[in-house]
Amino acid sequence: MTDDRRPEPQDARSGLARAADDRPLTAKGLVDAIGGPLGIVESVLPPLVFVVYYQVVAIRSAPTPVDRPALIPIVVAPLVLSALFVLYRLLRRQRPGGAISGAVLVGVSAALVLVTGDANANYLPGFFINGAYGVAFLVSVLVGRPLVGVVTGLLTSDAGWRGDRALRRAATWLSLLWVLLFAVRLAVEVPLFLAGDKVVELGIARIVLGLPLYSIVLVVTVLVVQALRRRRAA
Repeated sequence: MTDDRRPEPQDARSGLARAADDRPLTAKGLVDAIGGPLGIVESVLPPLVFVVYYQVVAIRSAPTPVDRPALIPIVVAPLVLSALFVLYRLLRRQRPGGAISGAVLVGVSAALVLVTGDANANYLPGFFINGAYGVAFLVSVLVGRPLVGVVTGLLTSDAGWRGDRALRRAATWLSLLWVLLFAVRLAVEVPLFLAGDKVVELGIARIVLGLPLYSIVLVVTVLVVQALRRRRAA
């Protein structure tokens, strides 16, 4: 009897780190870059369960608003899912970092909902996270150290990337593209949050502007950086 649990490859790269990989970005490579099939499910399923569960409860309780006791199972369901994802990765000997950070975020969101009694509070942590990332990328550009260039330079041990004018310019514009990603999310979601009682609309916006938009920006980043690195090597 064999043990089919296999550890993930140690050289697997995801996110911006994929730009430092010389392998062509295939469809499978893109899936791996955004966390693999399981990572995609981990990212989409908990918020989707929250939105669907809330909508079902809201319809049943209408026209009365969803009260605090009814919110408990709504926030517990995605939290249990996240915990199961962490457990599954541990049992499969896979790196649980992404699953753990996702579970922590779901846990903080659940706590805010239960403390405030407002389901909209579920989305508050995301605002701060997007704001922090957006500011980090923007500041990196303003100080002349665009994060896209810094990350790829560190991963490829290329300390002289700033000496390549084309690569430095591309890293600047790509970093600004990431700033735009986070800005778009906030520009759409914050007004919905301030409008109040837009839980379902916020959830849909969070899902649509989450992994799909992230994937588009990541693909552009990887393809541009890889093309410039190949040109430089030539």
